[in-house]
Amino acid sequence: MTTATINSKFICQYWDALACDPNNWSYEPSTYEVPGVELVGSLHMKHWSELLHWRNPGRADGVSLSKVEELKEDIQTNGIRTDKPVIYYDVDTNETVNGDHRFNTSNILGITGWMCQAVRFADKASKIRFASRSNVKERDIYNPVSPADVNSAVRELISLGAIVTDDSIKAETRFLGKGSISESAVKDIYNKIIIERVMSGKSDGAERFQPWNDDRLPVFFDGTKDKWVADYWDNDNEYTIYVNMANFAARWGSIINIAAQAVIANKPLHLLISVKLLASESLDTTRSKVFTDRFAQLEQKLCFLFGLDPVRHKHMLPWNHPECEHRFLPQDSEKEDFKVLVKI
Repeated sequence: MTTATINSKFICQYWDALACDPNNWSYEPSTYEVPGVELVGSLHMKHWSELLHWRNPGRADGVSLSKVEELKEDIQTNGIRTDKPVIYYDVDTNETVNGDHRFNTSNILGITGWMCQAVRFADKASKIRFASRSNVKERDIYNPVSPADVNSAVRELISLGAIVTDDSIKAETRFLGKGSISESAVKDIYNKIIIERVMSGKSDGAERFQPWNDDRLPVFFDGTKDKWVADYWDNDNEYTIYVNMANFAARWGSIINIAAQAVIANKPLHLLISVKLLASESLDTTRSKVFTDRFAQLEQKLCFLFGLDPVRHKHMLPWNHPECEHRFLPQDSEKEDFKVLVKI
């Protein structure tokens, strides 16, 4: 039986003989630089009935009905696009690694199979990585990976023990999201995952000292048990501000703005502070310099601006109010509870 005869079994209203011929597909199969992945054989047609459907843990939301409808309309209008990715399947299990939207669209249009590429995986982790990387493509009728998908895949790889350290979490997130999601989305994903691990107490492999930023801060508020948050941060009658000392100079404007509001209201300004971690000094030393050095510089400039003596008049500034309740965010995972703020 010839290849032409075999492939003729796939021909229907929307799948013609040209689409059955691997030579007409310009798409080049790839391992997408994922270790432990081997392409087996060459492109060939495969009936959907011959394939099992694997649940990809890197797909956060499953099948999108709107994407299925969009793909259906595109095939009805433009036919099969032979320059687009093929279906990859696990040669050892006959499970599809991608293509759920194409499968559902095929059921609607009576398409019995698709152009495929067999793949062999060294382990489950390489299969998850490949499923994500092979879906990095143009945001068109197909369904590329989203930030939610990358987040889901990274968390699954952590649960498998395939990635352990903070650096490996960052690298994995960048690798799986490369070409599909923005750098800001990548940082948002790994920041939340890393700080969640530390706060949960299940952070084997995590760095001992942890930085904070605007991406990580909401995770603290979601998991904290510190009464200060309710008494001050969430209290509309109090004035608070988060100050990341890593970009302290850039925060001067925001600090002065809310300080003015606090002075008008005759209220203290409570500070929530994280410091920049330095290899040259201890965390305690860096924290001690927040007021004796960094805030002292700001106080001096403000007092000089109005012809005041910083020593005699700095008490007028609301972060020096006697009723202030300043707190540091925990940053030492060995000595500090990451659900409780550090009191000055």
